Amino acid sequence: MIIYNKTWLTNLLLIDLVEKEYEADRVSGNEFNNIKAKYPVGFYTPNFFIRVGLFILTFIISQSISGFTVLLLGGSGGYVWLACLGILNYLALQTTVKNKFHYRSGVDDALLWITFIYLAAAYYDLTNAARFDSNLAFATFIFILSLYLTVRFSDLLMSLVAYLSCLGILFFAWQNIGPWGIATMPFTLMLFSALMYWLIRRSLKYSFTMFYANCMVVLQAISLITLYAAGNYFVVKELGDMLNKTSSESIPFGGLFWTWTLIVPLAYIYWGMLKRDTILIRSGLLLCIAAALTFRNYYHVMPLELALILSGTAVLFISWFLTKYLKDPKHGITYQDLSNDSLMDQLKIESLLISETSSGIGGAPSNTGTQMGGGKFGGGGASGGF
Repeated sequence: MIIYNKTWLTNLLLIDLVEKEYEADRVSGNEFNNIKAKYPVGFYTPNFFIRVGLFILTFIISQSISGFTVLLLGGSGGYVWLACLGILNYLALQTTVKNKFHYRSGVDDALLWITFIYLAAAYYDLTNAARFDSNLAFATFIFILSLYLTVRFSDLLMSLVAYLSCLGILFFAWQNIGPWGIATMPFTLMLFSALMYWLIRRSLKYSFTMFYANCMVVLQAISLITLYAAGNYFVVKELGDMLNKTSSESIPFGGLFWTWTLIVPLAYIYWGMLKRDTILIRSGLLLCIAAALTFRNYYHVMPLELALILSGTAVLFISWFLTKYLKDPKHGITYQDLSNDSLMDQLKIESLLISETSSGIGGAPSNTGTQMGGGKFGGGGASGGF
């Protein structure tokens, strides 16, 4: 499972939530400081700029050491050396996290991706040397590797790679079926994406997903995007032409795919407003652009410049109207950023904190100077000695 200290991760989540309450003036500064002292976090997590600098520096140092090692030992740079370098970087990653307590520091991020690149390159070079060129096998290897690294290090982008490689496995396996597989490919990918979204949403009720909160957000968003893309008219037509090596003017069930292209983004927005789900709303808004571009690609109703001006004006007007209308919450919806309304609420943080607190994550409380007991009969200070 995850390599990071779970106690510190839980404390970090608690402190983040309390900090939001503190910023909203619902918790005093003294209470906030007491909570931070009660639930310490020992991770090394610098700010964004230092993290970027450490990422670049780690990458340079790793590549320098790797190149020097290969030259010193006379390696030819084949798959054996690539695999060895990947393993060495993974061992360095393990040491950095477990012994130096790095968490999103830039160093662990760089070592994670260097490990992934080396091992993926080693497998690719091995298949080339063995003259075993299989997209399905490569996608399977990438999925296993990225899934392990996601579970182990809870990396946001690695979870994205794991999802896309899993989608690639299905794509290449279904393609190998033959003409029937190619013909039903859009529906298969749509079904897969919908199933993945449902499974991810269902998993949010389990406390362990708290440690993968960012990954869950990314996986929800990408599953919604691939669900739409699998039925988008442009994607279906171009993908069909590529697989069939043809150039068609239209596709079967064209009306169905056009309906899907134009309606699904609006359905996302509507469903997101009903469920108060920002991931659905933002995905729907993003895919509205994709729908407009798809329509524009086949039907030129007006010049591009005029279309951009009109659409920009419409977006500005709608934004202004909604800002005014939702200044006061309507039907549970507001344009204001609510600090305590986040994915953390969906992930059942209360149950996680209660279970971890009952197991003693915070340590024994300090002596406050008031000690009960000592009474001869009733206890609780019955003798007058506290």
